[in-house]
Amino acid sequence: MVKNKYFYLLLSVVLIFLLLTPFFNKKKVKIPTTFSNKIALINIQGEIIDSTETLRLLNIYNDMNIVKAIIIRINSPGGGVSSSQEIYRQIKKIREQGKKVVVSMGDVGASGAYYIASAADKIYANSGTLTGSIGVLINYLNAKKLLDKIGVEFVTIKSGQYKDTGAFSRASTEKEKELLNKLITDVLNQFVDDIIEVRGDRLADATGIKIKDVNKKKKFVKEYMLTKIADGRIFTGKEAKSLGLVDEIGNIDDAIEGTARMIGLKGRPLVITERKKVSFFTWLNSKMDNLKITEKENFTIKFLLK
Repeated sequence: MVKNKYFYLLLSVVLIFLLLTPFFNKKKVKIPTTFSNKIALINIQGEIIDSTETLRLLNIYNDMNIVKAIIIRINSPGGGVSSSQEIYRQIKKIREQGKKVVVSMGDVGASGAYYIASAADKIYANSGTLTGSIGVLINYLNAKKLLDKIGVEFVTIKSGQYKDTGAFSRASTEKEKELLNKLITDVLNQFVDDIIEVRGDRLADATGIKIKDVNKKKKFVKEYMLTKIADGRIFTGKEAKSLGLVDEIGNIDDAIEGTARMIGLKGRPLVITERKKVSFFTWLNSKMDNLKITEKENFTIKFLLK
């Protein structure tokens, strides 16, 4: 019993020590006295499936008066059409309300990820970033031959001839393929038109199209894009810059410094972002075992000195 008392006493001392250590060992960091003209950072990682979280962050930072610019760090091969369009539209709205939006691409910023990026005031990419892949596709499985071999038959009762388009149990008809091609063409035109709306002049300059009439210029740029760019091919960041798809070659650090200059900040700006809120026991465990914290919980805003 006495041993247990000593054990709990020792444990209490260790806990108090760990709790007080940060206060005694703090490094002196110069924190700016003003909280105006800050930059916010949002990360988009992996496949774009749901736009909810990105839209939430965009709205939070757009409503913060201290935030004058938003940097979106993208490392994504693309994803859903609607999700990409929703983020694209929100970035445009934020720009129209006076805030700067800058994109920094990592390894990949292609397809729907480029759709999002195109809405920004400026796009940074590394020279080896894979981008472009402007196009649309539909994938579905056809297992008719396999089902015929094993003797399985699917019976479908439908209200219209196109209701089960893409069913895996049978081959697609020519009319269905025509319908799907029409859908793909429509979405591709939306994709290209949205890019031209925000980057038309830069694309025209890069491709040598010198036409003063706005509508004619858009027409020529679109024709060029559909034949030379928007056929699904991918580009390096270096190639994309020469085509007008990207504005600057640089990493995230270059994007931060460039964004600071855009909003009139001198020196290294203070960047705000979100971090995961960690429970006390997870923090204590990391202190005692020197482990990397990986717990996923709620979010809170933190300040990063950059």
